[in-house]
Amino acid sequence: MTSASINDNVVEIRKLNQYIGAFVASLGGFALGISLGWNSKASIVLKNYFDATATEIGIIGGILNGGICVGALLMPFVAGRVSRPSIMFWTMPVLIWTWLLMISHHCQKVMLFIMGRLICGICGGVFCVFTPIYVAEIASKEIRGRLLGFFQLLVNCGVMYSFWIAHTIDEETSSWRYSVICGLACLSIVPVKLLPESPLYYLSRNDEINAEKSLRWYRGDTYDVQHEINETKRLILVSGQRKFNPKLLKNRRVLRAIATCLGVTLGYHMCGINMMIFYALMLFDTSGSGELTGSEQTLVVGAVQILVSLLAAFLVDVVGRRILLTFSSLLMGVFLILLGWYFNLRDTDPEYEDFYFWMSPTWITLTFASFNLGLGPITWSVLGDTLPEELKTPVVSFVVAIGWLVSLMASMTFDEIVVYLGGTKVMWVSAGICWLVALFCALVVKDNTGKSLIEIQDSFRVQSNRDLEGT
Repeated sequence: MTSASINDNVVEIRKLNQYIGAFVASLGGFALGISLGWNSKASIVLKNYFDATATEIGIIGGILNGGICVGALLMPFVAGRVSRPSIMFWTMPVLIWTWLLMISHHCQKVMLFIMGRLICGICGGVFCVFTPIYVAEIASKEIRGRLLGFFQLLVNCGVMYSFWIAHTIDEETSSWRYSVICGLACLSIVPVKLLPESPLYYLSRNDEINAEKSLRWYRGDTYDVQHEINETKRLILVSGQRKFNPKLLKNRRVLRAIATCLGVTLGYHMCGINMMIFYALMLFDTSGSGELTGSEQTLVVGAVQILVSLLAAFLVDVVGRRILLTFSSLLMGVFLILLGWYFNLRDTDPEYEDFYFWMSPTWITLTFASFNLGLGPITWSVLGDTLPEELKTPVVSFVVAIGWLVSLMASMTFDEIVVYLGGTKVMWVSAGICWLVALFCALVVKDNTGKSLIEIQDSFRVQSNRDLEGT
């Protein structure tokens, strides 16, 4: 969206409501973060008090990813039929019901945990697809990257919330009380219902009255909306009412945009951060947490993630996405190499653990910090505004599904990989992946910082759908 009137007397855009709208739309990330972080404590409880096998614990941990895949793939079929704030709102009662299912008296059966986690994942898939697209459509170009970073920030807040609850609740009672408190937090999604749809959504349905109302809510009552209305109409016209045409895939600029989304998203999931979150408490208990307990160290990691993702949100529109993505991935590789080196020292001579006890929690924490400096939050920015309008929903859905499918495969095979390669080699392989991601970002990612959606659309130099159909 453009951010300035063409008149000489330019009225400054009111940005507060844009921050509020982006934050509220990203609250689904908070619920998703709770589901991600819940597994860290729950996996230990399931093992110690439910006699769950390693396979069952792996399924309960990984099935969330499978649910996100399903939810993401369903979104192209519901997009456009119901407004996105409404769809996101109705995930809330589903999530509440799901958490109630998981804490019911009959939840002594592992199968109910698996069902509940699957449904939580499906709801998470809704937000992974719709939130970045919606926020990109309501944001001014000067702060769009910042607002798109809110989703990862809220995911981190959800992870921190679950870590904190796990730290304060006794393990024997956490099988139900822990899940109750986590489930109640999903009520935070309620304000999503109050958000207006984006002007682009309304204009694609020839509803100019509501489009103007939406723009005035997000830009201010004194803002001259007509210029932006006209640009949005042109965007819809150029994109052929946002209808998909297979011939678009012959355009190399479009292919580069798809490759960017897929490559960055795969990097997000293959760097190993999700696995560390899933099994954070177990990770610190086995690898060492310095002078803190494993539970206390998870709180340190949670706080670091929130602070660094806040920093990234305010840096992205200044430094640019490509630089932050590349720098973030490079740093992750460095700290994973150091973590693997520590594991190698400890395996060679256990006495090294007495001297270098601080290394494991330090390198793990810095790995999380590096991830949230770029790769974590900017992945969602890339999904929000890198693609042409015709392809945005189907491609984002496909990319999100592929990314979480890779994460599912990693979670299901993690134990076998660690046993086969050892902790040191796993860290070094992950570091190599991070450096490949850094190289990919440096060479392929195109920075759209400061560009309006119509400018991004024009950069593809594609013909309208009507012209394409006539060729």
